[in-house]
Amino acid sequence: MPHQKPDTVTATEASGGFWRLGRADRLGLVVDGENWFPAFADLVAQARQQAIILCWDVDSRVQMRRPAESNRAPEHLTAVLHRALEQNPGLTIHLLPWDFAMIYAFEREWLPLFARPLARHPRLRVRYDGEHPVGASQHQKLLVIDDRTAMVGGFDPSKWRWDHRDHAADDPARRDPDGQPYPPFHDLAFAVTGPICRDLGELARERWQRATGERLGPPALPAGEPPWPADRVSVTLEQATVGICRTLPAWRDQPEAREIETTLCRLIDEARECIYIENQYFTSHRIGDALIASLEAETGPEVIVLLPREKDGWLERLTMDVLRARLIERLREADRHGRLRLFYPAVVGLEPDMVSLHSKLVIGDDRHINLGSANTSNRSMGFDSELNLSLLGDRDEARRAIASMRHELLGEHLGCRPEAVARAEREAGSVAAAIDHLNRPGEDRWLEPLRITLDPEIDRQIPGAAVIDPEHARPPEELIDMFIEKKARRPLRRKAAAFAVLIALTVITAGLLKFTPLGESISPGDLLARLGDLRETPGGTWLFLGLAIVGLLLGLPATPVVVVAALLFGAWTGFGLAYGALTLAALLGFVTGHFLGSEALRRLAGKRLDELSRRLARRGILTVFSLRLIPLAPFTVVNLVAGATRIRFRDFLIGSLAGLVPGTAALTIFSDQLLRTVLEPSAATIGVLALLTALFIGIGWGLSRWLALREQASGTS
Repeated sequence: MPHQKPDTVTATEASGGFWRLGRADRLGLVVDGENWFPAFADLVAQARQQAIILCWDVDSRVQMRRPAESNRAPEHLTAVLHRALEQNPGLTIHLLPWDFAMIYAFEREWLPLFARPLARHPRLRVRYDGEHPVGASQHQKLLVIDDRTAMVGGFDPSKWRWDHRDHAADDPARRDPDGQPYPPFHDLAFAVTGPICRDLGELARERWQRATGERLGPPALPAGEPPWPADRVSVTLEQATVGICRTLPAWRDQPEAREIETTLCRLIDEARECIYIENQYFTSHRIGDALIASLEAETGPEVIVLLPREKDGWLERLTMDVLRARLIERLREADRHGRLRLFYPAVVGLEPDMVSLHSKLVIGDDRHINLGSANTSNRSMGFDSELNLSLLGDRDEARRAIASMRHELLGEHLGCRPEAVARAEREAGSVAAAIDHLNRPGEDRWLEPLRITLDPEIDRQIPGAAVIDPEHARPPEELIDMFIEKKARRPLRRKAAAFAVLIALTVITAGLLKFTPLGESISPGDLLARLGDLRETPGGTWLFLGLAIVGLLLGLPATPVVVVAALLFGAWTGFGLAYGALTLAALLGFVTGHFLGSEALRRLAGKRLDELSRRLARRGILTVFSLRLIPLAPFTVVNLVAGATRIRFRDFLIGSLAGLVPGTAALTIFSDQLLRTVLEPSAATIGVLALLTALFIGIGWGLSRWLALREQASGTS
């Protein structure tokens, strides 16, 4: 009897360092949301015992099939999950999204439908995954159905992910759950069946146990054909050899895994004809080094890279886009043989919007295609938790399948049929020449050359990838060293301790006024009633704003302005007024400093002028941000000195707008809660105030002590 190859082998047995290498009975490429969302819904509906969903984001209201017809049952995610549970009484669904960082709070659904009492289901188990180092994220995207069928890719069951494949500039179906339109979105996933799904199920259950402490058993495999979303995903290849590769950070008892990075570097090193990349980010220095080595070789593959035109928000444009520009500059310097081509997908009538290219795909020589959740960024190679699949072209049929996938993707981006791409490649002799032949700029769809210029001033200010795009957790002292020079730590230590004392004294004073005879002579209620006359008078809001700006320009500290705004107008309105006053006063101070010049300011600031000027000029945006966040110099002085130095107005504005938010918000919330507690003491108000007080005192005192220990350590080392 001939020896049979096992369905799966471990990473130590397999060549190439995959976590597992196994067989998929069927494999298909899922392109764009119009296919992925209904495929997801179809597979969940076919589950019989166990469905596990790992994701970075989730929105319970997202429509899974579009257009949604009024006479059909609801098609939002919660309804789809509930319907599957009702129709399959033996099914349990385990949903494990990332327990996201607060920076994403305004982009996420605060209270999902499935978490509300009327929509809860006993067999819909929803937990949130926070088991990762500080600053990292759980980014794996995986759906496993009964250990028989799975989808792995870049998609989440969330808003802003669905789109038709034509990515039309004005598609009425492309709206989020709040009814708001959003730009086109492109992403990819693999659908697989067969023995490899048992390994993916094991991975998902291991992740669930790590996040929740609960051990899930594997399902008993039902008889019959595994589920497949036949009307949405065609089978590209049968009996495929598939590798599973992960990124896992070292965390508690979890060892580090860098299998995705190893796999991609090997794919690039082995390619001889063409490397094709689609990715949301492009900042990994190890992937960059591998591509540079390939481009520098006398003979080697073409490198075709598709990226977004730029990132969506200003913060990412000033961070990740700068890192991307640095890497691309290195690649262009290495491209002495003219084999590098960079593009972004363009759609007629879309400007100034752009296609949000979210896919994470690398193909080498039509012999290896790697696809999943991992961006070509440093954090995806070592810091975040990621999951990719590799389809290996170990036989002619598999290589033809990989080529057909690449032709399909290029056909979508170029607005033509995959057969036209294949024919153009045969006739032109290369992928790059075929793109040039088929590209029709200005027509429906085309690939626009990506031209990136790196502003030297911005480049100088933005720190390296180790801070913005880390591949492992950074010690806090490295971030402190970046923002605060060693000689500035002692005054910061004193300020942090003074802040903790000030918070404590404020609460003690409020308690004395409320609960002792002292309050009879100085009534907080009467005092606030008199101050409230300003709020009630016509134009009182504008009057306060004007007085606050004048006071700040004359040297009034920012803290009392924020506190008074919160006491008079409440947390939200007070924040808006205080933030507006601080921002306008900062801009007016900047302009004043610009006209006065450095000589006039030297008499005001003394030695501080030279120190502040040097610090501001070194790294404008980040320095202004840090000085707003941690005020090592008076508010007014910073504004005037910034105006007198060579710092750009744009950098000053961006740093101020970002840096003023955290402190202003925290102080207004604390002041408003303090007032509520004094006027209406109750268990709830006192408890919240106690919690906020402990938090702020802990931050101030903890920072002071930590800096003191850092000083002692530096002195003895």
